Amino acid sequence: MRLLEDAAKAVLRDAGIDVPRGRAAVDAAGAAAAARELAGTDGRVAVKALVAAGRRGKAGAVAVCPAAEAGDAAARLLSMRFEDAPIGQVYVEEAVAIEREFYLSFAFGTLAPRLMVSRFGGVDIETVGHDDPTALVMRDIDPVDGLRPWHAAAAWDAAGVPSPMVPRLAELTVRLYAAWCAADGLMLEVNPLAVSADGALKVVGTMLEIDDNALHRHPAWEAMATETAGPGGRPLTEGERAVAHANRTLPGGATRYIELDGDIGLLVSGGGASLYQHDLILEYGGRPANHTDFSPVPTPDKHVAVLDAIFARPQVRGLLVGSNYLQLARCDLIIEALAIALRKRAVDTSRFPIVIRLFGPMEDEARAIAAQFPGIRYLPGGTSLAQACREIVEAVRALPADTPRSRPR
Repeated sequence: MRLLEDAAKAVLRDAGIDVPRGRAAVDAAGAAAAARELAGTDGRVAVKALVAAGRRGKAGAVAVCPAAEAGDAAARLLSMRFEDAPIGQVYVEEAVAIEREFYLSFAFGTLAPRLMVSRFGGVDIETVGHDDPTALVMRDIDPVDGLRPWHAAAAWDAAGVPSPMVPRLAELTVRLYAAWCAADGLMLEVNPLAVSADGALKVVGTMLEIDDNALHRHPAWEAMATETAGPGGRPLTEGERAVAHANRTLPGGATRYIELDGDIGLLVSGGGASLYQHDLILEYGGRPANHTDFSPVPTPDKHVAVLDAIFARPQVRGLLVGSNYLQLARCDLIIEALAIALRKRAVDTSRFPIVIRLFGPMEDEARAIAAQFPGIRYLPGGTSLAQACREIVEAVRALPADTPRSRPR
């Protein structure tokens, strides 16, 4: 999940890193009040769409204006959509008089954390590597020893930063790395890392992505997980929120559920196998209504939450339950969850095609449960994932356009 800018900058501020003062607002009046308090020495503020995504400047989702105009700027942003999602909040912060811009990020490479720095920053950073490959410098970070000041200094020096600035940049880089690790970060981008008119280094723009499996160590962010953990940082749908809540509160392995705009529901798992089945549905001309992946669980409850979210969507016209031998997951718990969700949503399986490709422990019991529902196709042992995907696509395609489906009573 990505933290919104106010939360990301709070992490850095708590680590003693210089970030501009700022405050979130949900309406124009709140933004105007924040601007009066936060205006910089030149009387200006920055008003930004508070969304968990980058490239806001190029999309017109950032306004630098006199404090008196902050309310109007906020009203304009709050009326916009960003990456096809409404903007629900803005972030108002003191404007910084920027003399020079740099770029810094931490992410994970193939084997280790990785630092990337550039002597250039700002809204055109994406073109820097193409136009001048020497301006982007990447260095792996030893995961045991961590980032040392001399390693950071070498990276900035290689990027062509003026020598007098290297020691201060190196010291700040080490502190940013420590803050990123403490936050269980997956990615931290600082753009721009600005040199202000008085020579100070300030983190003007930042984006922080954290490992949501570590949320138990950061309870203050758990509520945010239901708002910004969708693809691209979009707010979660009602169904996604329900599954995320079940994932956090019920026992068992991790369960993930992402809604899409297709009509074939997927309860698939196995990491690569789940992606493989998703791609096969597309290859055969089908349209996935969601993506899932899950680990073994001791009760059917987490699976029920996913299936209930799938069946709650009117556009879903069929379901594939597909898995390889996933860590010896019990087949009967998965199909028991299917039975519970089918009864809860009063789904007529004679008019709603369901294909099951699920082999492993307690398979006979799973087949007995599935046999209670007419029309369910539980494939014989040895059937490939590809055949299962082909069958559900063909079954949904064969449905008349106006085929009804029982809805919740």
